[in-house]
This record gives sequence, C-alpha cells and structure tokens, in this order.
Amino acid sequence: MTVSNPDLLISVESVMHRRPISVRRDETIQDAVDRMTEHHLSALPVVDDGNYLTGILTISDLLRVMQDAERTLDSDLAIHDTTLVITDLIRATLGTDEVSNVSTDQAITVEQGTSMHEVAKLMIEHQVHHVPVTSSDRRLLGIISAVDFVRLAASGT
Repeated sequence: MTVSNPDLLISVESVMHRRPISVRRDETIQDAVDRMTEHHLSALPVVDDGNYLTGILTISDLLRVMQDAERTLDSDLAIHDTTLVITDLIRATLGTDEVSNVSTDQAITVEQGTSMHEVAKLMIEHQVHHVPVTSSDRRLLGIISAVDFVRLAASGT
C-alpha cells in the first residue's frame, strides 16, 4: 500500500509525547483516576519501578470495572444505607485495588523508528486509541494517541 500523506511517513519519535504521565502497577485505582483527572488523560502507561512498561490503564478498563461493580452493587445495595452516595461506595470498593488488577497487561507498543502510518494501522487493527512507545527492552519512552493524528493533520506539517 502506498502512503499518500507524507506526514504519515515521519517516525513516531518526532510526534510522541516524551516522558508521559504513568502509573505504577502497585498504585491504587484511586491514584490512577486522580492522575487521569488532574492531567485530563484517558490512558496511563503502567510501569514498574525501573520505568519498564507492564501494561496500560484506559478509561475502557475503568468502565469495565465500573460495570462489574454496578452488578455487585445491584445485589448488595439493600445491605447499605441508602443515603450513602453510590460513587463513595464504588470508591470504597475499588479505590484501594491495585492498578494491576484492572489494567491491560498486553499493551500494543511501538519503537521510536516506527512510522506514523504503521502506528495508525496498529491502532485500527487493535481498536486502541493510545500506543506506548518503548525501547527494545520495553522501557517507556513516550506515548502516541489518536489526538496526535488530529494535531498532525491540523498542523499540515
């Protein structure tokens, strides 16, 4: 396939967000949600203490957990005081769980030399909106999101 847009031939290295905000796998879901909210993010790379990628936590992961919690709440709600706000109950139930219990372990990744065209194909194939950029040994170097493609198209460069 021939790429008609020369912008998509540039490497991910020139577009990626360097030093992305991340979360450690042993941090709590509440820590992750607070970080996502504070920085207006919809995904966080999950790393170990050496900054090696171990997964990714996305809004989709959190929504899945919320759906599971809602099912649990539906069956347990009669036990709790009805004046208790549902979100507080969810926080109490899930907030202290570790990120590793919720995150996706097998994140789709690319290395720095990968073209934006290849990243776009991976995002479509795997239906993801965020792709961490790693070194060959999986050290987190950056992240590309679907919004980066919009910025690239809008900039015309």
